[in-house]
This record gives sequence, C-alpha cells and structure tokens, in this order.
Amino acid sequence: MVFIAIGARCDAGAAAFTLTNSALPAAGYSSVLCGDFNNDGNTDVLLTGAGSSFSPICQLWHNQTNGLFANLNAVFPGVSSSAVACGDMENGGRMDLILTGFGGVDVNNSPICLSQVWHNLGKGNFTNLQADLPGIDTGAVALGDFYHEGNLDILLTGYSATGAVAQVWRNLGNGSFTNMNAGLPGVLYSSVALGDYDNDGNLDILLTGTTNGFGNAAITQLWRNLGNGTFTNVSTDLPGVTQGAVAWGDFNQAGRLDILLTGYTQTGAVCQVWRNLGNDAFTNMNVGLPGIYQSSVALADYDNDGKLDIVIAGLNSQDQPICQLWRNTGNWVFTNINAGFTGVYSGSVAWADFDRDGRLDLLLSGLNAAGDPTTEVYHNNTALTNDFVPRIIGLKPLANHGRELSFGGPPGFSYTVWASTNLTQWAGLGIANEEGAPVFQFTDPAANAGQRFYRVSRP
Repeated sequence: MVFIAIGARCDAGAAAFTLTNSALPAAGYSSVLCGDFNNDGNTDVLLTGAGSSFSPICQLWHNQTNGLFANLNAVFPGVSSSAVACGDMENGGRMDLILTGFGGVDVNNSPICLSQVWHNLGKGNFTNLQADLPGIDTGAVALGDFYHEGNLDILLTGYSATGAVAQVWRNLGNGSFTNMNAGLPGVLYSSVALGDYDNDGNLDILLTGTTNGFGNAAITQLWRNLGNGTFTNVSTDLPGVTQGAVAWGDFNQAGRLDILLTGYTQTGAVCQVWRNLGNDAFTNMNVGLPGIYQSSVALADYDNDGKLDIVIAGLNSQDQPICQLWRNTGNWVFTNINAGFTGVYSGSVAWADFDRDGRLDLLLSGLNAAGDPTTEVYHNNTALTNDFVPRIIGLKPLANHGRELSFGGPPGFSYTVWASTNLTQWAGLGIANEEGAPVFQFTDPAANAGQRFYRVSRP
C-alpha cells in the first residue's frame, strides 16, 4: 500500500537535496518504513537492521517536524537482514506492523528468525498478535487485500527453519491469519511487489530471489491473481535475479503498471525498466540504468511534474556502493541528476515529506563504502514555483477504510480530492472546503488493494 502526495509543479533544474542532522541511528542489512504511526499528521520512521555495533535493532522514531526525531522506545525485538511492512491490518484507524528478520541466537547458538505482527494501540504502544507466522530472514514482506474482504493479507518470503518459503497468509479479521498454500515457489534473498498489472481489479504478485541460495537458481516470476483465492504463473521474459529489488509503477502514464527490476543474474547485475504492453506482455526498454545488486529502490514524483522518478541504491558492477536519483523526463528517458546521496548497499531507501512542505524527502540506510552501517535523511529543496497550488501534506488512516487527508493552499476555495492507481486515470472522491480546517475525510476501500495516489485540485 503506497500513498504519494502530488503537489505543486516545480522547475526540476533547480532540484537539490541537503543532508540533514536527523539523529537517526545507523543501520545496515536494513529495512525502513515511513508512516504516521501516532496519527499526528507527521511522518515517523521505523528503522530495522544491524546497528553501529552490528547488533539487531528495531526502533520507532517520532517525527518532531523540526528536522529531528525522538525514539519512542517501543518494545519491538531487534532484527537484521530484515523486511518490514505497515498497514491498518485490523481496520482500527492506526498503522500496524509486520516485521521479519534475524533476531540473534539462542542458548544453543542457533539463529533466531522472526515474523511478527504488531497491533498499534496508539500513543506509541504496540502488542504482539502472536500470529504464528514462520520466522524468516533475507526475505521480503508485503501487505494487500488479495480476497476483496477489506482486510490486509500478508505475502511472506525468505529463509525459514524449513528452507525457502513464499506464502500468502489470509487475514481472517480477528487478529489471526491462515496459510492459503498459494503454490508460490520459496525464495530467499528475495524481493516482492504487489500491483494490479492487468487492471482486472485483483492484486497480482511479482517476486524474485533464489530457490536454493545460489545465483544459478535465481528467478523472477509474475503470479496473476485469479480472484478466487488462487494464483497462476504468467510466462514472461524477465531475467531471474537475486539480492535485488522490484517495484511497480506507470512510468509512461499509459494506465498500466510497468516494472523496475534490479539484482544479480548469472551474467551480472542489472537494473531494468520493463514496459507493460498489455495482454501479459512486457518489453525491456533499455533505459540505461546502472546494474546493481544487494539493492533497494523507491519510486516517487520527487519534482512534482506528474511522472514517476527512480531512486536506486546498491553495489554496481565494480562492487562500489551507489545511490542515484534518475529523473523521468518522459518518452522512456531517465536522467541521473547527480543528487549527491551517499552510496549504500544491503539497505533500504524511502520517500516521505518529513517537514510537510509539499516536497518528498529521501531516507536511506545500509552499508557505506567502508562497510559501516549508516542512516541519512536528505531534505528536498526543489523550488515550489506556485504557492497557490494546493498540495498534500498529510494522510492518515481512520477506522473502517477511512482516510484523513490534510493539505495546504490558499483559504476561501473549495478543493476536489482525486484518487488513482496509475497517475493517469483519476476518480473524484469528493469536495473539501478549506474555509475551515484544511482536511478532508473520506472512505476509500480500494486503498487496501495496492498502490494508490492522491491529489488535490482547485476548481
């Protein structure tokens, strides 16, 4: 479930990022989440991975909106080689968590791997639901409503006590989950992405990884959701990758989800954009991105021009860590803006508007060129050329599929709120009047089904 705020247009040539002093702890072999966990309208940070001493950590940091974060000292167990996801899993109006990874060793020096669902009680308090999921590390997790029941289900991949797994766990709506035995191939060093690639209203699965731990068993597979609780493998020409990352995004605004694919193949590292042609066909657009592995990716419209841009991080073909921002200029052309980010690998990157100024900032974590854990926040200084264009500055869940959107813009106007899955086809959700508080509450059941975008416009 991804929410991206579409704000004012800007001059991309003036784009610049500034490293901030966020005071967040360093983390490698990491996974991060950005979300409003206490419903105060500010974007907080969940940070997992190996800390500066390489001990596993899992910390929730409250955004104080002054460029600094405060550790809420939540009760989560530390995890590295981790994967995390968040969503309102009980439809209670708060962001719950699933966290996985290596949690240390037991008294017999055997590894402890975790998969836990934590229910958000509010005010920084969480409780472990004891969901009875298999513990995993070197894996990936994602949340989505596969069965159109209004509940967020779990896709879980990675290495477990029984070997590599890839499982769909159905959310029964009462704090419990059941394995649907979906028939997916088990993978570790894996990545997953959910999206409705064929626009049939069902949430499909893209997964990568290795079935046995070695590169010669790397796979990339697309599994179509048939809408009846079953999935079928769709044949594609996508290269098998491991130690990579994948993402869905409509790069050419054609109304279909395309694929960003990174990782290590039998012939080396790749970073490819595959265009969705419809009818289960994809083609490599050869856009010239550098191959990376031990990688992470994040998509967002950082310059508010209506096109999805790409951040990639990982080891390149010379085994040097990079973190690059590639601007989408249209017509399948991407340009490296040389943003000056610290190169990282075995980490995570994420976009979020931490200071609510209508511009998406970048959070990165991972191992730097010296092999040390690091975490950095870069402020987006892209110029907003029109202060009178309304822009989204906050989005939080409410109970029963509700959402509350807050926005900035001149008072005295009525504003229309729109939703989309692909940045091309927009559906009006209603009209908010900013004569009073600049917020809009609405119900959007489709928000649990996968990627959603929101924007605000003036009449």
